[in-house]
Amino acid sequence: MMQMTIEAGEHVQPATGTTKKPIAVWDLLQWAFRSECAQLDFDEIGSEAGGRVGIGIEYVLMQQSILGCRPDGGGSSAPHHDADIVASALSALPDHVGGRSMAISIAELARAGQVPDWMPDARPKIVPIEVQTNQHGWRSKTVDSAEFGSEGWPRQPRRNRKGVVVHDVVKCCPVEIRPTPDQIGRAHRGYLAWWGALLDLRQVLHQSAMLSRFTVTDAMPPLQPWK
Repeated sequence: MMQMTIEAGEHVQPATGTTKKPIAVWDLLQWAFRSECAQLDFDEIGSEAGGRVGIGIEYVLMQQSILGCRPDGGGSSAPHHDADIVASALSALPDHVGGRSMAISIAELARAGQVPDWMPDARPKIVPIEVQTNQHGWRSKTVDSAEFGSEGWPRQPRRNRKGVVVHDVVKCCPVEIRPTPDQIGRAHRGYLAWWGALLDLRQVLHQSAMLSRFTVTDAMPPLQPWK
């Protein structure tokens, strides 16, 4: 299954002047990581806070807002300040919504302009395990059902035209369910986990009010696009 592609964030432009531009959190993430090439920095909170207890993402965002940028060693064009704010907020994603592994996944999907593969239109189907093909097309491969032991069928006796008892093979076609309900359910749960992490991030960016050119709206991707 291919992941769904969303192009909206690629064409986002920051507001100019004193007016902030309304933007959905997913469009903002795509702009930050795809257009501005922002980077995650998991050491940032520790370095900014100096190991002090009780200092987290709010402190980091406040310090970046004061500085107007994220400290950087140079070497390439720096991302927009708001893109750095977004990257910092994502780097500090709480463990209860996925933590660092989810942050990395969100950043990678945002760079690609994609959402998690929730297996659109997937339905469990019974399909042959193996097929044979030739110039006329394909057909299911059959096997001797006696190979399955007690779950199969033994060779069946019969008398041929000469009255001799022969044993005929009982052919069967091994099948499997693909994709399985568990695979589809796992894909749906992965999408819901991603959605929940976006919701948490939306709240952080909305409440912090640290963005200089954007204001995060309540808009979110569909919660259950398979329904």
